Amino acid sequence: MAVPSSDRARRPFLLSLSLFLLISAILVLLFLFLDPSPGSLAFLPSRLSASAPSLAPPLLPQQQNHTPTRSPPHSTPDGSSATGKAEEGTGASALQPVVTKADANSSASEPSAKEASGGSGSPGAGDNSDARGVGADGKTDTSVAPVEKGGYDEVPPVSVRWQTCSRLGRGVSSTDYIPCLDNVRAIKALRSRRDMEHRERHCPLAPLLRCLVPLPAGYRTPVPWPRSRDMIWYNNVPHPKLVEYKKDQNWVTRSGDYLVFPGGGTQFKDGVGRYIQFVEQIMPTIQWGRRTRTILDVGCGVASFGGYLLDRNVITMSFAPKDEHEAQIQFALERGIPAFLAVIGTQKLPLPDNTFDVVHCARCRVHWYANGGKPLLELNRVLRPGGYFIWSATPVYRQGKRDQGDCNAMVTLTKSICWRTVVKSQDVNGIGVVIYQKPASNSCYAERKTNEPPLCSERDGSRFPWYAPLDSCLFTTAITTSDERYDWPVPWPERLDVRYASPDDSASNKEKFEADTKYWKQLVSEVYFSDFPLNWSSIRNVMDMNAGFGGFAAALIDRPLWVMNVAPIGQPDTLPLIFNRGLIGAYHDWCESFNTYPRTYDLLHMSNLIGSLTNRCDLIDVVVEIDRILRPGRWFVLKDTLETIKKMRPILKSLHYETVVVKQQFLVATKSFWRPGKF
Repeated sequence: MAVPSSDRARRPFLLSLSLFLLISAILVLLFLFLDPSPGSLAFLPSRLSASAPSLAPPLLPQQQNHTPTRSPPHSTPDGSSATGKAEEGTGASALQPVVTKADANSSASEPSAKEASGGSGSPGAGDNSDARGVGADGKTDTSVAPVEKGGYDEVPPVSVRWQTCSRLGRGVSSTDYIPCLDNVRAIKALRSRRDMEHRERHCPLAPLLRCLVPLPAGYRTPVPWPRSRDMIWYNNVPHPKLVEYKKDQNWVTRSGDYLVFPGGGTQFKDGVGRYIQFVEQIMPTIQWGRRTRTILDVGCGVASFGGYLLDRNVITMSFAPKDEHEAQIQFALERGIPAFLAVIGTQKLPLPDNTFDVVHCARCRVHWYANGGKPLLELNRVLRPGGYFIWSATPVYRQGKRDQGDCNAMVTLTKSICWRTVVKSQDVNGIGVVIYQKPASNSCYAERKTNEPPLCSERDGSRFPWYAPLDSCLFTTAITTSDERYDWPVPWPERLDVRYASPDDSASNKEKFEADTKYWKQLVSEVYFSDFPLNWSSIRNVMDMNAGFGGFAAALIDRPLWVMNVAPIGQPDTLPLIFNRGLIGAYHDWCESFNTYPRTYDLLHMSNLIGSLTNRCDLIDVVVEIDRILRPGRWFVLKDTLETIKKMRPILKSLHYETVVVKQQFLVATKSFWRPGKF
């Protein structure tokens, strides 16, 4: 039977198509099974292996009673951003990352994580989820499932053409850029600077400036702790102004490639070590490292006071404004000492009420009695009932007219808020110190002859301290009568135990608290120290971006590092519990920039927070802030859903981070030394 001519014509086409499909199938199989790259080999196990058990921690308290998010001034309520015309004075219009179809810049020439960090990749990281796992029987699951080592599908980076920050406004250094403190346009628009408004937060309006902070010339891996307490690389913080300005006070000197910190200060004539001994000598009940665990150091200079107290198991939150004392907080963080940028101006500090054992001020140049005593009322707010205020300043010991006027005003104000003078003394150099104690009950307030400052009432509103004005009234303590004795926290380190951290909390919350602590202790010891590509010996400071009960920080307490526990706005307010445990932290909204210099943390850790953030702000803006804070060669750890990890990983890869996914729950990313245009 003859074959129709039309069929004969189609045969070559069908044969060609069949041959093409066969060759394509063979090439795909060769790619999958023979390609030796980690990405291709990781593809099959990630598809064929069964889903791993969840590493879900226990539930936080008050899951539904979140602190309401507050929109700050100079910021949009939703924090969203988009490319477009930026605000004047920032140069943002030329610096927004441009999404392209193909990014010609590859990461082939960037240094590896090991080269960047100067060490081998040994284990570690952390997580602080508020999505705690509870089984069907209602019991908390604190078990730790085995971790699968290795990578996950290799994913391409998002196509973003990153650029470095520049043209930020007069007087703003691109290498030290802090968006919410360097908003030149907002600062120029202020009607007054009388109360330090220009040193407070003024976050940029959308569209946000999406640029990468460049590295200082000659930047290198920081000097490791504990050597860093006494010396750091000059090129990492190349600011000679403070060296010259304070050359007679022994704050900091330059020696070749190093900045050296001898431990001196304006009030520390014989060194800060002798000063600390002197305070303990004149008031033995201070009991450094036992009764006194948490300190707030106001106007801290280069934070030598807090640095030397670390040897005594005292953790100090040092703060100062970004002002003419150039880079003092940057010096402190580069040294490995806890510090952040802040000022007592018109707004409250981002810290909870009644938490610090001691507040310290050595020549901090704050007029405590200004504006009806509002600055001192702010110290009274954060100081624990029965806590101490150590004031070492010229009005204490000098006889000049101005100093004596300041001293008299301070005496009047402290009496009006019922602070008791415990001791007043001078050291061998004539440097004077006065120590006040906050009352442990409310009885004194009722006995005052005049109600000035007035006691606060319910009409005075919420006390939550995020973008809240300073109090002009005096809040009472939880203790209501003179017969009640204030229950001071148990001594350190016993207070770290959950049994003592929240004595008045409900039984159910205590159970969750204990489960959370047990979970983190087990997870850190069995997983983070053995399965994550981190070099823990090079980690000095950690920021837990969603700290929960502080269980992650508690699990790291025996390591030579410290943790800044952040309680995000809109999440359950657990920060008072964290301070009760003898740990430190602050409130923050991660849709904004944190009050710290660039390159100041070794490990940033985020757990189950992205979902709530992306309802209000863009994920790329969050990553830009992570990149700003993180030191090159150091690590970002994300614990979240696989869907969130898949969104985050390509953005980090576009920044030339080395990334690995562990157990489809953890993303571990190493920041490289890459900056746009450098390679």
